[in-house]
Amino acid sequence: MSFIDTIIVNIIYITFPVLCYLFYVSHNENFSKKNNELFLEIALFSSVYLCMKMGNKSVLLINIPLIISFIKKRSVCSIVLELLIMTYYIVILEYNLVLVIAEYIFYYFIYLIYKDRNLTKKYFIILFLILKVIMNYVYNYGNLNLALINGILFILISILILYLLQKALDIASIHMSLKDIEKEKQIRNSLFKITHEIKNPIAVCKGYLDMFDKNNTKHVDKFIPIIKSEINRTLTILNDFMEFSKIKLNLEIMDIELLLSEVLETFANLLNEKSIKLIYDVKDDEIFINGDYNRLKQVLINIIKNSIEALEGIENSKISVDYNIYNNNLIISIMDNGVGMNDEIKSKIFDAFYTTKKCGTGLGVSLSKEIIEGHNGQIEYISSENKGTLVKITLPVAIL
Repeated sequence: MSFIDTIIVNIIYITFPVLCYLFYVSHNENFSKKNNELFLEIALFSSVYLCMKMGNKSVLLINIPLIISFIKKRSVCSIVLELLIMTYYIVILEYNLVLVIAEYIFYYFIYLIYKDRNLTKKYFIILFLILKVIMNYVYNYGNLNLALINGILFILISILILYLLQKALDIASIHMSLKDIEKEKQIRNSLFKITHEIKNPIAVCKGYLDMFDKNNTKHVDKFIPIIKSEINRTLTILNDFMEFSKIKLNLEIMDIELLLSEVLETFANLLNEKSIKLIYDVKDDEIFINGDYNRLKQVLINIIKNSIEALEGIENSKISVDYNIYNNNLIISIMDNGVGMNDEIKSKIFDAFYTTKKCGTGLGVSLSKEIIEGHNGQIEYISSENKGTLVKITLPVAIL
């Protein structure tokens, strides 16, 4: 093997384990600081071992993993690496025992100065490289030309590898930071969602409790089941968001008429209070879909709640609810004659956190879209400014 080939092979042996470490750190989703340190040390030991075993008498380059360990302030790892390299020098290369031990004790001494911040990283690296070149000259019994050539190559290659390593570490650090930001974003999204979604059933419970008269048996028979249902829905939402995962659907065959009747019953008193006319005709035909009852209820409540808010201050306000079958699909239509939306708002309606409400979170519509798509369905908003809004939900009909 030629001199140049030897240099290239040793560079590969040194850099490959470290690059594997950087790749693993960057792409592992659950990587702790402790794991980070452990895998770095494994990579450095692997580099030294490869150079010792197959590096064709690597004299100088074998010290690069040691420099990395010093720079990363891995004290125990540095001591073990020094012992390995000293053993290699003394046993394999047959260098002078006293000189080798004295040399690496001195390296550790300047490392302690660097560790205590009395020496900058830049000057520590320069000092280490210069001392290593001088010692290489001593080991070669004064062969100045050989020591000079090896020394220059060692310094250049070391600086290059350390520079590339630092850049790679910076990239890995940025990548890990982005993963942390993404995790924080997911948590924040979940917190926003849970805040938005539990507010609706709690508001419904509060409304009925405000009207509740314990001496009125009609109130007991009518209000208590609704309140219990809303509390159960709240608990379902809380259980899902505790996992910070994608919404899970519990699909079962269900009657769409039953769902719509229950949702509209929930809003009956609020619609009367706000003088909003509800247009809804009960159909004779039973229509079944394979859906999650509570999740679809969640979607419908959010849509009707938005319609009610859009009708604030509108005369002769009304909401119409209808459903039909077309091409084996159930199409639910919810229309109001409220303020409507312009093209800009419509283009952003499904974006998470986008809202035109003063106290809104901007998650209701995006969450509804997620639930409907989980049913292999579609949700569409058709609206014009000051002309109201039509929401169309398309769901596949169950094959019984």
